[in-house]
Amino acid sequence: MTYEEIEKYGEIQYLKGRLDELYKGYVPGSSTHDSRMVDYRISKYEKKLENLDKVAYHLYQVERKNIRFSKQKSKEKMQQLFNEILFHVKDELVIEKIEEQIKRYE
Repeated sequence: MTYEEIEKYGEIQYLKGRLDELYKGYVPGSSTHDSRMVDYRISKYEKKLENLDKVAYHLYQVERKNIRFSKQKSKEKMQQLFNEILFHVKDELVIEKIEEQIKRYE
């Protein structure tokens, strides 16, 4: 492996790490200034990754798609679980908390 290849690999890892951190705090559809800045920075780093290596960019997009699918699947399972246990709970405070969680998954 040459020095240039190592440097390119390091840059790819850096960009993927930055994107992951930005996506952690990203709330799509939010209209606040901070969200727009995060959205801008995400697109900036995605463009840099795409320009650096098209294959790495494509693999990152596949990874993001798989993460979204996995999260959606987990949300559906959690919502089903909350709906099942809701009828067995007697404590009003616990019922409120469960209902809040169910709304988050909708």
